[in-house]
Amino acid sequence: MTGTAAVVTIRPARPSDAAAIAGLLAPYAAAGLVLPRTAEEIRHHVGRFLVAARGARARGKILGCVALRDYGAGLFEVRSLAVAQSENGSGLGSRLVAASVAGAKARGAHRVFALTLRPNLFRRLGFTVVEKELFPQKVWTDCKHCPKLHCCDEIAVLFDPK
Repeated sequence: MTGTAAVVTIRPARPSDAAAIAGLLAPYAAAGLVLPRTAEEIRHHVGRFLVAARGARARGKILGCVALRDYGAGLFEVRSLAVAQSENGSGLGSRLVAASVAGAKARGAHRVFALTLRPNLFRRLGFTVVEKELFPQKVWTDCKHCPKLHCCDEIAVLFDPK
């Protein structure tokens, strides 16, 4: 593909992107790779999301998403990362994570973490593997509702933006 239609832009999500984001997340949630999110929940928290879109003025097809949660005191979480199956292996996931880390830095992050089943993606971007216990805020808010609470297989990764 050539021309502007081939350009993929990462931009803040809009409320009108909520259904597309939910659609991207659904197969990953069904596979137990991310927590499920409804379109309504995404609309409510749309300010946390970035999307990767292809098309004129980035109003085209949503190809990927990521969310950044602010826990306060300079702690941020990269979450809800998903890329359309057609884009797997294209580097789009790395671009989305890097954009969310840049957003966290701009907001004064001291630490940025993620819980993932794909730690190598994050390692390539400068994250290191750490113990999940470093993030009780995550456990108090999300993990207590997760079906994998007592058999969690996710790996915690941490980025120090200093």
